[in-house]
Amino acid sequence: MIRPRMSVVLRRFRRMSLTTPVREDHAVRDDRYVRRVSGTDIDAATAFFRSGYAIRDPDVTPTDAAFSWEHAAIGGADMSLRTTRFLAGLRGTTKNEDEFIVLWNRAGRTVLTIEEREVELPAGTPIVLPMDRSFELHHTNIVQSLVHLNRRFVESLAATSDDPEGTRLAFDPFRALTPEALASWRAVVRRISPRFLDLQAPPDAIARRAMADAVASALLSTFPQRSGLHVPEGRLGPEIDRVRRAIDFVHANAHLPIGTTEISAAADLSPRGLQQSFRRHLDTTPGALLRSVRLDAVHRELTAAEGGSTTVADVARAWGFAHLGRFSAAYRSRFGRLPNETLRARP
Repeated sequence: MIRPRMSVVLRRFRRMSLTTPVREDHAVRDDRYVRRVSGTDIDAATAFFRSGYAIRDPDVTPTDAAFSWEHAAIGGADMSLRTTRFLAGLRGTTKNEDEFIVLWNRAGRTVLTIEEREVELPAGTPIVLPMDRSFELHHTNIVQSLVHLNRRFVESLAATSDDPEGTRLAFDPFRALTPEALASWRAVVRRISPRFLDLQAPPDAIARRAMADAVASALLSTFPQRSGLHVPEGRLGPEIDRVRRAIDFVHANAHLPIGTTEISAAADLSPRGLQQSFRRHLDTTPGALLRSVRLDAVHRELTAAEGGSTTVADVARAWGFAHLGRFSAAYRSRFGRLPNETLRARP
């Protein structure tokens, strides 16, 4: 289980004298802030999560635990590390737009409903919350760690020469981390947390930026990404459900020898019907989505490659690109550089 030393911060906060049911502590150095909010009042907790996390119509329900809540955050413009303790049930709808949020539970239960599909978080396993689309959350007696990363900062790290302002990123909440990716994320968080969270000798702006770079790079290299393609909110009906199933099937099976026939079967549509639905609702084709997902996968592998044993040809063929000339052209069009340039850019 991931246990960055946010618990140390909470213990230090608890030693402070709390003279009101809800107290906020702030300390600022450069753009660094330290914040803690806590209490036992349900209305105050509801107001905090409604405003601080844009949770619409939050519904708090008692559990067997005596109600209390606590939220602590240390960070700056690019990144903050946070922890939340909420001893009750909390249900609501929210939407992220400005930050990538990675969270994992150290205790309690969290169920997310994303595009009408439920995802329960295994204890200690991180997930990147959806971006640019509403989703429902249901927490029960949680003790939770979170990493917040500024969206523009992360996307600038993922920028290509053809897209110097950064590309719109999306992560796939339905695909589990591999054991190697999970270990990599844990190692980075454990390495930077003690220094980043140090209240007695806080890191300066240069050190904080280096730590934010390390965590953002870990986010990009270890969490499964997906194309930003998704059905616009508010569209409902059997056809939309089938399109969503097709998108999920592509992301889950892009490493296999699939094509329009298999995708349409998974969506319970004819190949022609699937093509028409994709054109009507997404202005693209199933084949274009599959190529995009596979190109993203190749890019991740080339970016993360270590040592001299990896070749562009091997990675491309593993992801279904048999014609290396056409693959290289598509890769350059998407990422602004040739695939062998990505591989050579590795330290």
